[in-house]
Amino acid sequence: MRRELHRHALAASEPVAPPNVPAGLWEALQRSAITRNRAVGRALAAFPNGAQDLAVDEGQGTLRNKHDLLCPRSGCGSVILKSGIAALVERMSMVLEPPEHTAATLLPPLPVPPGTMNWWFITPNAMAFENIGFSKGVISEGTLSTGKRLKLLSCADCDLGPLGWCEEGGSEFWLACSRVSYRE
Repeated sequence: MRRELHRHALAASEPVAPPNVPAGLWEALQRSAITRNRAVGRALAAFPNGAQDLAVDEGQGTLRNKHDLLCPRSGCGSVILKSGIAALVERMSMVLEPPEHTAATLLPPLPVPPGTMNWWFITPNAMAFENIGFSKGVISEGTLSTGKRLKLLSCADCDLGPLGWCEEGGSEFWLACSRVSYRE
């Protein structure tokens, strides 16, 4: 059995729309994409007790994020991680930007190692995230003694980062509490 399909030529200025689409639907979709309200979060500094205000005790000393973690860029607000997924951990800071990086950034500077800071610890894999981007493997001054390369984490919608890091090929992900915002 054989069926021949013929492609119909359309003028270059003629829009291509799927059949049976209600009139005005395409325009409405474009309008909603432009005017859609993005989530607005609060920065870590807005909470009097810092990261302790953002965590809920789930027993056995495990503190989990009680709010959705959002991209901190104004106008983006993409949900990076849903509430209850990450554990709050205090550990050594990491150098995520090169030392010569002096450009003004939307992200607060991290303490210089060996200083400690609060991190959101996410496991068992990247599928725990709602929306996250990864860099290529990089060597950082803060590379762990394992000698593995790091991948830097960023917002997958607007590429703001680095928000955190993971080891290349690893199953542990770290987001800086000070580099994300929080939706209450």
